[in-house]
Amino acid sequence: MRSTSRLPHLLNEHRALLMLLVLFAGLSACAPNFLSVHNMTTILKGASLNAIVAVGFTLILILGQLDLSVGAVVMLCGMLTIGLQPRLGWWGAVPLSLVAGGLVGLANGWLVVRARINAFIVTLGTMTITMGLTHLYSDGGSKAIDDFRLADWLDRPILPFLPPIVIITLLVLAGFSVLLNWTRPGRNFFMVGGNPEAAWLAGLNRDRYLMVGFVLCGLTAAAGGTLFAASLSSMTSSAVLGSRTLMTVLAAVIIGGTLMSGGKGSVLKSYFAVLMLTMLFNGIGCFGLGFEVQIFVNGVILAVVVLYEAYALHRHELLKGRRPELMKELGIRNYELGIAGQDGDTGEPEMSDKNRFALVCVTLVAIVAITAITAMYFRQAALQAQIIAAVGKAQSTAATPSADVYALRGTDHQPYLFPPEGGKMMIPERPADPKALPETEKLHWWDIEYAGWKVDKAPMPASPKDGPRGKRVILLKAGDHPYWTAYVRGFTTIANFYGMQIKVFNGNWNMDLQAQQADQAVNEKPDMIIFAPVDATGCTPLLRKIHQAGIPCITSNTTPCDEAMKYCIAWTGPDDWGQFRMLSRLFADTLGKQGGYAIIRHMPGSSPFFSRTFAPITELREYAPDMKLLAMDTTNLEAEATMQLVGAWLSKFGPELKGLILAGDDFTMTGSLEALKKAGRTDVVIVAAGNSKTGMDSVKAGESLAVTYQSAEGDGAIAVHSAARWFGGEALDPVVYLPKHLITRADVDQFMPAQW
Repeated sequence: MRSTSRLPHLLNEHRALLMLLVLFAGLSACAPNFLSVHNMTTILKGASLNAIVAVGFTLILILGQLDLSVGAVVMLCGMLTIGLQPRLGWWGAVPLSLVAGGLVGLANGWLVVRARINAFIVTLGTMTITMGLTHLYSDGGSKAIDDFRLADWLDRPILPFLPPIVIITLLVLAGFSVLLNWTRPGRNFFMVGGNPEAAWLAGLNRDRYLMVGFVLCGLTAAAGGTLFAASLSSMTSSAVLGSRTLMTVLAAVIIGGTLMSGGKGSVLKSYFAVLMLTMLFNGIGCFGLGFEVQIFVNGVILAVVVLYEAYALHRHELLKGRRPELMKELGIRNYELGIAGQDGDTGEPEMSDKNRFALVCVTLVAIVAITAITAMYFRQAALQAQIIAAVGKAQSTAATPSADVYALRGTDHQPYLFPPEGGKMMIPERPADPKALPETEKLHWWDIEYAGWKVDKAPMPASPKDGPRGKRVILLKAGDHPYWTAYVRGFTTIANFYGMQIKVFNGNWNMDLQAQQADQAVNEKPDMIIFAPVDATGCTPLLRKIHQAGIPCITSNTTPCDEAMKYCIAWTGPDDWGQFRMLSRLFADTLGKQGGYAIIRHMPGSSPFFSRTFAPITELREYAPDMKLLAMDTTNLEAEATMQLVGAWLSKFGPELKGLILAGDDFTMTGSLEALKKAGRTDVVIVAAGNSKTGMDSVKAGESLAVTYQSAEGDGAIAVHSAARWFGGEALDPVVYLPKHLITRADVDQFMPAQW
């Protein structure tokens, strides 16, 4: 009877390892390109950031506390590492970054221990403050260095599967495992978290352990951020990295068996769970499925585990205080009551043998079954999409010769592509030091506005000159958004026309995830990678890695920095600077070149964060010097945040605010119009980047003056069309722009229905 009752307990205790092994076996058998040395190394490297952060997070949960600031600490310390490295070197930047993380942990501990404030409230506050400090230090953008020596060393395997970044992670795990399981102070953490009264009776200083726990949690988060930044030689200020780190770590630690109520946990099991989630994301990517599938399956696994823990806790509460020896006298067997501690077990609450065994089995089977069914469903959907695409390709090929690619039209009835224009782009001379000029000077932004035009390229792969048909192309797109849905639609249409095979990875606006996907793409050795970066600066080491693998690459949409342009054949996308200069002149003419204006900025880290802010600022300074910039800020393109910000500006500036320039015409347009409606203002002139349905509807209704025509389908089409031209042996300009046009009330109907 005892062996039967212990089996469910063992299965539950080691569920993270069991799920990891089952997942590994399934993906090894089914997932294309999964079982290779390079991909195994990619998974281990991809798990490193979250694994190190999970170590400290496990410790703080063992103490019965919570630290929501770990993701923000990762961002801050990674940014400090890159920002300080040029002046202090790695030996100065890394220790100072670790100290910064330790100080955040110390502040958390002091407020929880001394001020007796709930850890949730404390760490929520420090998370917000730390993110704010990150944005202040980075000026809302990203930081990068061109010293790749440490990044190369961290990435280069010195043992099979094991580059230094993985070895460092394993050493951190080993150190904390020894601390918690083999030392008296480590074992005291469990007592302090699981039974504070017993800890007090044993003479343990609970406050001291809590303080140490928060400091160690801050240090491990700092170590994870520092190691991540060093491995890429760059860091982003995008909050997505911090939030994704927090959510992944929280999910992994719970799946690994750490109790949020305290007293139980294992850093090793947390690592197995991190590794399992990383492998899950990697495997789904190998199938060519989207990030939404990863989130769904991750949520299913976490939900099942949480429900199981909730049920176990409920059983424990029901049986609390019952005396098994009295039940024995009544002839009731312990396995029918589910009472803990009968056979010398750990003292954890036990449900009946049959129920417990059945629940564990059902849990594991449900996890595997739902994962498999989901994978098969989306795989079947992907296969159907491929069949439809193949039919469309055959029809396109049969109906039209290759010259008619310019006749293909998108959802809005506009051509996907236009023949290359003759003549060369007029590029002004670069100042000796653009950054020495004021931000309001056009040439201050030369390195961003004209990135790639005059850069000395690294030696590029030679074109095969045998045409695009049959070529395998991987698209690394930045994230999910209706714009990107339309982008992929145009991308797929042109790829099908040329007979290319495509696969799409979704970076979900996360630099960490896109770095892993770049490794996956390299592992698959495609004929071309088209890379739409999450971060304009942080993409440099990823492009460099692709270039070192000998894979030709075209970048798209977000304009990489000049250094990154060295490693790609060309960049394609909208001329944000040029279009916003046109838009600014129309804006100024409408306002009579008078009055104050404000700018809603794009997401930090993206190239539009700068172009859609400083193109109008620098243009209006020359074209309408009497106009005054009143304010500028980012709302991360969110409607509610935009409504609040514009409402605050209207209250602060009153009638002085005459116009708004928006970095996007969808959610920011919705928020702005709502704020103006609430304030009763109909005199404010609005222009925006476009051209979503929301933006064009507002133009048609007379609520906004104009939006830029940025064809999402054309954006995807021009990228893969440029690849086709290169496969055919054509020389590409270093920068290939979409046509520029402003949509006003006079011609908005020509661009309906909207692409997104």
